[in-house]
Amino acid sequence: MTDAEIRRSWLVSAASLALWAVSALSLVGYMLAIGPASVQRQVPNGLSRSALESGVEPLVVLLGATVALGALAVVSLLYYSYAQWRHVERRRRRLESESTSDSDRGVERA
Repeated sequence: MTDAEIRRSWLVSAASLALWAVSALSLVGYMLAIGPASVQRQVPNGLSRSALESGVEPLVVLLGATVALGALAVVSLLYYSYAQWRHVERRRRRLESESTSDSDRGVERA
């Protein structure tokens, strides 16, 4: 992995976390705006009506988007962590091989 690929994966992780945070805040804001008791009544009614109607309840859409964006954030953070680990591992191997070749040269000179 190059430094550019690691930066790109960090950017994707940061963007997905930001989108998830916006979605979660929108969901909380929507639930606060319509009230907890209203949400408890609306979800079962909305789910039963959604099969009958073509429209989808905004609460269900926000909940689905929040879950999907949360999953995207987790996957992108896992990929970023993997990319960082691979980069460090390759760098460690390169430094070890350079130090081994340097020590071999020192033995030959003596």
